Amino acid sequence: MRFSPTPRLPLLLALAALPALFPGLLWLSLALAAALTGVALADLAASRRTIEAERRVENPLSLGEENPVRLAFRCQGAPVTLEVCDDLPLHLEPAGEWPVVRLEEGAWVEVGYRVRPGRRGRYAIGPLHGRYRSRLGLWNRMITWPITDEVRVYPNLLAVRQYEVAMRQGRQMEGLKRARLRGAGTEFESLREYQEGDEFRAINWPATARRGSLVTNLYQVDRSQPIMLLVDAGRLMIPQIQGLSRLDYVLNAAMLLATVAAERGDQVGLMLFGGEVKAFVPPRKGRRQVMAMLESLYDLQPEQVEPDYGRMLGWFAARHRRRSLLVLFTDLVDPEINRGLTAHLSALAARHLVLVVTLTDPALLALSRCIPENAQQAYEKATALEVLAQRAETRARLQRSGVLVIDVPPSSFSAAVVNQYLQIKEQGRL
Repeated sequence: MRFSPTPRLPLLLALAALPALFPGLLWLSLALAAALTGVALADLAASRRTIEAERRVENPLSLGEENPVRLAFRCQGAPVTLEVCDDLPLHLEPAGEWPVVRLEEGAWVEVGYRVRPGRRGRYAIGPLHGRYRSRLGLWNRMITWPITDEVRVYPNLLAVRQYEVAMRQGRQMEGLKRARLRGAGTEFESLREYQEGDEFRAINWPATARRGSLVTNLYQVDRSQPIMLLVDAGRLMIPQIQGLSRLDYVLNAAMLLATVAAERGDQVGLMLFGGEVKAFVPPRKGRRQVMAMLESLYDLQPEQVEPDYGRMLGWFAARHRRRSLLVLFTDLVDPEINRGLTAHLSALAARHLVLVVTLTDPALLALSRCIPENAQQAYEKATALEVLAQRAETRARLQRSGVLVIDVPPSSFSAAVVNQYLQIKEQGRL
């Protein structure tokens, strides 16, 4: 426990020295100073307290969200008002003011604050620091509790939790389309009377003959189909959009897609690559698989390397041959790279259903739509239009090769990816 004088103590000492400015009153200043010193020492001695502290963190933390941290204190001694703060590492910032708590003798009091992570990974919070004033306000007492908690920062799981809550409550999550349980799958579900608009090939002729009227087969959306998430973690995913890297947006969307696919009975796998394969999780079913994917990628960061699509996709093709939905998260900013990417994906599309997902920068769209007021703005607009035209050309080339493409801004990114998956399932394209 450490202590330091508050501004009040030197101010009182200065006032005690004022009589010395007048002839014959030096004795009064010395007497006042001695008395003040005695009072200050007594106030310091009386300020000692024994205070216990605890910290509870809801682990893991979600990237970019305000995550609660709970603190609890108990004071042995006279009541005090305690100001507290935590040692937070880089990329963890407090959201709002540090708490101030009034402690009564012998009683546990809870208080909290919120922390906003700016980057995924593993961090240590602590030690914890507190400060309170003596009864007369002449001293600050500082306490440090050697409490350290290791926390993990995951991709933003808020959307995943909202989806799970919506499913438990039997409602649809906002932004996601309602997926029909019956679709153009191949798994037989039931029979019903023929209705106008039913496909001719769905008519069950033996049942029709027995009943004397047309009967249609109903099929449910196929389950246990493999979904592979291929995530580019090279230099193209480093740039930030609205405070998060492109890779962070991708991982948020990938985890929501994995959760939805696992809930519908599909097998989900993951490959994350940059200059080399950084993580590979073979496709499996169930909620545990989603958690295994989270553990494999939550602390991985994009690296300043050029993605080698030919090598990485070849590596993947050699290890995964079953027809699957391949969801490639990348960017389409470099025309030279895009031409090679198109060739590799065209080859994959002969065996698999390939979906390319990329993120549109809202700032780029804003530049393309602005009305220039000077030469600099005109140049920026022309550049933005050129980049958008190149992206559109790449999308068209991929689509002609049989590849599906999504290119949407951050506000609708995760929902667009999941909705495309649901549409593919309904149409029985896999």
